[in-house]
Amino acid sequence: MKTRIKKTLLFLVLTFCIACKGQVVVPTTVVFEQEVLPHPRLLFSKEQEGNVKERIRMIPLAEELYAGLLHDADSLLSVPVQQYSLRNGYIPDMLGISRDQIFRMITLSMAYRLSADHRYLEKAEVELVNVCGFPNWNPQHYLDVAEMTTAVAIGYDWLYADLEDTTKELIVQSIKTKALDLAIKEYAVGTAGSWAKRETNWNVVCNTGMVMGAMAIAEEYPELTETIIRHAVKYTPNCLQHFAPDGVCYEGPAYWGYTNIYLSLLLSVLNSNLGQDFGLSALEGIHKTALYYIHSTSPSGRIFNFANSGGTSPDTGPTFFFFSRHFNQPEVAAFYRNTLTRLLKGKRANERFLYLALPWFDNSPYTAESVSSKLNVYKGINDIAVLKGKGTTPHSIYLIAKGGDPDEAHQQMDVGTFIVESDGVRWSDDLGADSYDLPGFWDYKPDGQRWTYFRNTNFSHNTLAIDGKIQYAAGRGDVIDYKKETIQPFFTIDMTSAYEGQANSVLRTYTLTDDASVTITDKVNLHTSSQEITWSMITAANVKCEGKNAELSKNGKCFYLEILSPQNAVFTSVPAKTFTEKEKPVDGYRLLQVTVTGQKEQVIVVNLSSKSKNE
Repeated sequence: MKTRIKKTLLFLVLTFCIACKGQVVVPTTVVFEQEVLPHPRLLFSKEQEGNVKERIRMIPLAEELYAGLLHDADSLLSVPVQQYSLRNGYIPDMLGISRDQIFRMITLSMAYRLSADHRYLEKAEVELVNVCGFPNWNPQHYLDVAEMTTAVAIGYDWLYADLEDTTKELIVQSIKTKALDLAIKEYAVGTAGSWAKRETNWNVVCNTGMVMGAMAIAEEYPELTETIIRHAVKYTPNCLQHFAPDGVCYEGPAYWGYTNIYLSLLLSVLNSNLGQDFGLSALEGIHKTALYYIHSTSPSGRIFNFANSGGTSPDTGPTFFFFSRHFNQPEVAAFYRNTLTRLLKGKRANERFLYLALPWFDNSPYTAESVSSKLNVYKGINDIAVLKGKGTTPHSIYLIAKGGDPDEAHQQMDVGTFIVESDGVRWSDDLGADSYDLPGFWDYKPDGQRWTYFRNTNFSHNTLAIDGKIQYAAGRGDVIDYKKETIQPFFTIDMTSAYEGQANSVLRTYTLTDDASVTITDKVNLHTSSQEITWSMITAANVKCEGKNAELSKNGKCFYLEILSPQNAVFTSVPAKTFTEKEKPVDGYRLLQVTVTGQKEQVIVVNLSSKSKNE
């Protein structure tokens, strides 16, 4: 006997007020009524199935994506169900399990819906029964609960018509007791640092997971669903406000992807089921964030992997298709189609949300603009600026730099750092994140243990150190001046507060001197003339130093640096090394350095060029 769908009316009354860049959004009350839509109603409706099948027939990239879906679904048929595991014998270790379950549910459920192959349905139901039988979904680390709830909600909603009644009853009670009931308690008593209310990716991920779960079982628990949605929409802006004004995710590109795929889920579910997202997508910076991401990706297709980020490959999730449709941005769709093309041709890891690209597919045509600015500045907690020569110019240079705020979530002491590329080669690097399990890794205080690890300090970044000291964690860097419409575009970062107690002022200016060259000018007013400044750049290239000149070589290409000031300064090169054996090894990297002393007011000018003096 199938569970009866109740014709329930949802009454949503929402009042919220957020601060954003010193301005307060006027408190708004929204009253909305609508019947609960039939299943499937999350992310991929029944009405969309015909459109998806037509895309698969007509668009080669969609056809290739569908082939990947069936291949992965077939592979999952023989994969054992997941086991509830404990780390060190007592701590649930669930995040990887939860994320893998999302991949399993989306892949198997979508494959069943598009192919009607009952093997996928049967395997998905076995998976659902298994994870709903777990004692809990690890509420001590609520990301685990949020991602598992997302997985179970999708499987339940997409397969609703064909699941056994006993399975549906188990799922409904599991979502309620293992997730939603806990969320209600958190909304009632949670502090500003709780997952529900904090200002990081946890906020968006966890609140979205609860909305997914609530909407999946809205027939059974309409009042609970209303309460979950009301609180989730109220608190999600705590994180989203930090995308203002230009769409920069201050937690870095890895958390850009994590935050925004869940934001996409949230906006999709709210708009498709309730007809609106209560102004979330209208918050300042949200409509710009995908454009920021693609415009800050280098010509070689690499991201600026600052903060606790991993590699340099761009995000591969279908967030881009959702944003391109939602904000009418065909450029974003074209970027993601290119990403998908490369992804499907290469050896890829399981991107758990990948196959949402089929219902969200955007084939909007886009013709790239022939003229683009040589300087773009993106303001936020982490100010980002990009300088680039004309792409049609031989050896065209690309440089991206940042300000920073080290004691914010996932940040490092990288105020003023930069990445430079030419000829498809990355000449300066960011080592990314170290292990999250290192002792004191999350201690961001100025004297915190986080700053005893090499990757987290300015010593591993392309910036300055004064008297061999770390930057001041409570300081920051801001782009305070820039000029775009000039022959030599430039921007200046005020890094003074990042060197509190070390200098009176520290200003760094990046200037595009021509299409192949950038000059970095550091003006530092020290406390005494005996203080020492070290200018550093970390690189995986081969390094040859000759006095005030240095030559880098890699992949048959070359790059050149010259010290223009002070006249007596010289380059040196030393291997990059971690501070402790506990840290991830640093292999194959060298620090190219300039050390100066003897002047209270120091001006260090280094020219970076993809052309030799003879060219």
